[in-house]
Amino acid sequence: MGLARKFFTISSLTIVSRVFGIVREAVLIRFLGASIEMDAFTTAFKFPSFFRRFFAESGFQSIFVPYFTDFVVAEKLKGATYFSSRIFSLIFLVMLIATVIVCIFAEQFTILMAPGFINSPEKLALTIEFTRIIFPSIAFISLSSVYCGILVSYQKFFIFAMIPILVNCLLVLSLFICQDMISTGRRISYGTLAAGIFQFVYMYICIKVKKLPSPKLLSLKMTPKIKELLKKLIPVLAGAGVAQINVLTGSFFASYLPTGCITFLHCADRFIQFPLALFGVSIGIVLLPEISEQIAKKKYSNLKDVQTRALLFTLRLTLPSVVALISLSYCAISLIYGYGKFDQDAIQNTSNILKASSLGLPAYVVAKVMSSILFAQKDSKTPLIAAIFSIVANIVFVVLLIIPFKEIGIAVGASLAGFVNVFIMFKKSKGSIAFEKSTIIDSAKILLASLIMFAVILFINSYYNLRNLKVFEELLLIGMSCIIGAIVYIGSLFILGDSVMRSFFNFIRKKVS
Repeated sequence: MGLARKFFTISSLTIVSRVFGIVREAVLIRFLGASIEMDAFTTAFKFPSFFRRFFAESGFQSIFVPYFTDFVVAEKLKGATYFSSRIFSLIFLVMLIATVIVCIFAEQFTILMAPGFINSPEKLALTIEFTRIIFPSIAFISLSSVYCGILVSYQKFFIFAMIPILVNCLLVLSLFICQDMISTGRRISYGTLAAGIFQFVYMYICIKVKKLPSPKLLSLKMTPKIKELLKKLIPVLAGAGVAQINVLTGSFFASYLPTGCITFLHCADRFIQFPLALFGVSIGIVLLPEISEQIAKKKYSNLKDVQTRALLFTLRLTLPSVVALISLSYCAISLIYGYGKFDQDAIQNTSNILKASSLGLPAYVVAKVMSSILFAQKDSKTPLIAAIFSIVANIVFVVLLIIPFKEIGIAVGASLAGFVNVFIMFKKSKGSIAFEKSTIIDSAKILLASLIMFAVILFINSYYNLRNLKVFEELLLIGMSCIIGAIVYIGSLFILGDSVMRSFFNFIRKKVS
């Protein structure tokens, strides 16, 4: 299965998952709006989301898959089972201790993450309650990451990509259960716990049905391989999860802002996570086992080609996505969230944040590709150094920007920190990541085509008063802008001489003739 085919297998299911995720958020916003309860749930929910992206989408798998693949390629199935069992047992112990500590000291934990809530006793009390309900789900999510890593190592991408779809279905369902008995925030909190348990059970059944090496609880004996993995695990988690660390940093500072700002940031982040998961995470998942397998088989000749193709592939998709998010931000926010208690001011505030956050999307996606390349080569030091610089830069940027620009300053700070992450990763990679002249030229063509697309969409939008559009008109404008913009973008790439686009048109011409 080729790189593109594997990517589209995951990304097509990711689209479905993200659609369900946006539906979930839209229903939740309709119930709660930008309220105290919504701010409290959003803050409590960041912790399982944070760990899920660390373990399921980036950090843990990035280091686990290359090591596990070594056993698979060498056909040492007993070794693979033993190795995964030791890691599984270690995660179980660590997460059990962490869950007990957080549930007991939930108040102190909440104040540490969102110190500004001290000034709002009701918001603080709700966040503490929701944290105690939600946090145990992290243990199940973390344990599931071992199952996910095994599936990815065997390139069972369909099963892996189905998880968030099923989880989001369960979360949407939880919003409509016992509406007369408990509040919306509590319903979705219990639903999050149930979803974590469901994910663990589902992954366990899939591993058994596929007859893959199934990890068990064993003693915590440290073998050389386990020690080597653990030695690199913390740097990997820090490097791969820098975007999530920056999101938590944003919440920390946003807790001092008026009620609603955390919700605005959260809603805007949902739109950023859509293309980030679709392009960055998907290509990273596909790239990791492919490069790991080639390195395990000592096939180094075509690694640079795979890296270049992956980078340009993601840029061709990401830059037009940035254009769409910036130019259609108001319509998109209004269409998805502009109901019930989410008023025009809330839509405008979220739209402004989304524009600022979109500027950092290329950096987030490229960082996913670069980190996957480095992790496949078992280089965890470079992403760690880049992560430290990025996190420090984010804090500095936010401190400088939050007073004059409030929540928009937080979004701009995170975007700038994303570019710092990419720059440092590139400079410190010691040649593992290299951009040839042709790659830079192709990237410039993609950027120029995206700017042409941006100008066309702005021209279309200039004929409409975005604040007075009805739902059908918003949907029509978004659809029309995306279709026309895509045609302009593809045509511009062809005229500019993009190699992939010209090869595609030549292929179509041969098929037609």
